[in-house]
Amino acid sequence: MKSTFTNTLAAALLLLATATATLAQKPHEAHQKTGHLARTEVKAYVEQNVLPVVRQQRQKLETQLASTDKAQLATYRTQLKDVRQRSQALRQSFRTSQSAASASSEPASPRASLTEEQRQQLRQLHTETRAIMQNVTQLAQKYATNISQLTQEVQPQKEKWASDIQAIAAKNATPEQQQNSSRLPGRMQRHHGTGRFFRPAAFLLLDPGTPTAAEPALRGTSLYPNPVVATSQLEYSVTKAGPVTVELLDGRGNILRTLAQEPKQEKGTHVLPVTLGDLAAGTYYYKITTRTGSETKRFVKE
Repeated sequence: MKSTFTNTLAAALLLLATATATLAQKPHEAHQKTGHLARTEVKAYVEQNVLPVVRQQRQKLETQLASTDKAQLATYRTQLKDVRQRSQALRQSFRTSQSAASASSEPASPRASLTEEQRQQLRQLHTETRAIMQNVTQLAQKYATNISQLTQEVQPQKEKWASDIQAIAAKNATPEQQQNSSRLPGRMQRHHGTGRFFRPAAFLLLDPGTPTAAEPALRGTSLYPNPVVATSQLEYSVTKAGPVTVELLDGRGNILRTLAQEPKQEKGTHVLPVTLGDLAAGTYYYKITTRTGSETKRFVKE
């Protein structure tokens, strides 16, 4: 069962990573835009459906931890945060120096332009991170049975997550990419997917005291019928009053036109009639943007 879950997620996320627009005039640019749309949808799905369950299970583990282990975990989190901050500052300094150098000479690849001293600084940070994670992994072994039980409790949800993410991936992939996904190399199974949240060290490091994400400004968006007809209905629910913009995008993520722009829309469910009769057959997206975020979804015109 675990293998099936991992295989499905690996296949789905490979499709997301390789999704492109086959007829784009600029293939690389189209690849980036289409991939971005897919990643945005998966990210929103994980935040709304996966993370609340993971945090709930992690809260259960918190009651089973010894007080000394809780204190040690807090130390590890602080250490990792410090390493991340130093790494970000270091990389920013690299970018600044590279920008200055490129102004007077031919730009080189970021990796090639690093000095030996800079590479050594990065290696030192990687070494620090590995050492901290080894300590976390050792502590997680102490609670391996507890974590395994908490993981098994949500096995049905994990299977649904895999199925849903696979569906998101499939609708953003060409038939050729879907066919290639059946021949994934085994190494892809180890890298991506919601299963990473339940790896013992990562699960233990998760801070149950961290505030959950704010309530999304949008909820339950849908365009019907889909495939669309000349005049269709776009329904969406606004959870917080504020400005709302609705845009129509082509299959490559380029904005075709603005469908609606409300300076202040009240909280509640809204239905927007949209005229789509002029669109050629193909794949399109609609994007709804509010003050706190946006949501992009795919639809088809036949």
